[in-house]
Amino acid sequence: MATHTEAALRQPKAERPDLEYAFVAGLYVACLVVPALVIALSRVFADAAILYVGFLLAVMGVTGVAGWVISKIPGFAIRLGRHDVVWVLVALPFGWFGGVFGADALHVDPPAIAIPLAVFATAGGMLLGIILVAMSRTRYADAILEGATEFAEWEARWPRRWRRVAGGVMICAFTASTVGFVSVFGFGIEWGWRLYYALFVAIPLMNLLNPRTFRVTDVGLVIQHPLQRLFRPWSAFSSYELTADTLVIRPAAWWRPAHRCDRADIEDADARVAAVDEWLPKRR
Repeated sequence: MATHTEAALRQPKAERPDLEYAFVAGLYVACLVVPALVIALSRVFADAAILYVGFLLAVMGVTGVAGWVISKIPGFAIRLGRHDVVWVLVALPFGWFGGVFGADALHVDPPAIAIPLAVFATAGGMLLGIILVAMSRTRYADAILEGATEFAEWEARWPRRWRRVAGGVMICAFTASTVGFVSVFGFGIEWGWRLYYALFVAIPLMNLLNPRTFRVTDVGLVIQHPLQRLFRPWSAFSSYELTADTLVIRPAAWWRPAHRCDRADIEDADARVAAVDEWLPKRR
């Protein structure tokens, strides 16, 4: 696996990040940094117009500088997409969420502008973090799969019972976040903004409702989501399991989720399973 990765880092795809990637990465950094700059500015200027202009200038400035720096680092996206620690990018923005709650618990009154800025940083940072993770993983997969041989491909959704549970939770989360939004901006109920964070539960679950494309190659398994391409070497899996309604590809690491496919979605399931069987043992 290390050999494949080092070879990928020597390919053209491993050159400096493209403009699109650098821009998204720069925006992500801006989401984390700009709120602190604006809060510091609010200590000097109380005028809303000045703070608004400062916010816009800070977003443009931080995005430009951070994006330029990242665009100069060869292989940055591939190295980032190689490791699961990349998901830290999604978790970091919640530091603002924790900071606001922590201040409230300690009876410290932050500036009034801190709450909307924390919402901006958490929501925007989480969304951009997810996009950045997807872009990093896709670029890593493209590089590592250069010259690989493909043996089988199929498209499948998650099993029906999983989709039903995910759909129910999403409806509840979207309803709660909508109620929170309306209560704050429509009726001035301050605690309503806390319900807004239910949106962070709904967004990841959307992935369970979308079909994925699986590709069996000689170097590993490729899982194509609507917004990202994920690659896993065969050493990352322990076995596969086939039931009357589900194909499950199980990871070697206990903490990784298994890849579950609705068997009804798989065309010529026997041929696809036979391709997987060439690389993984069947679970008994």
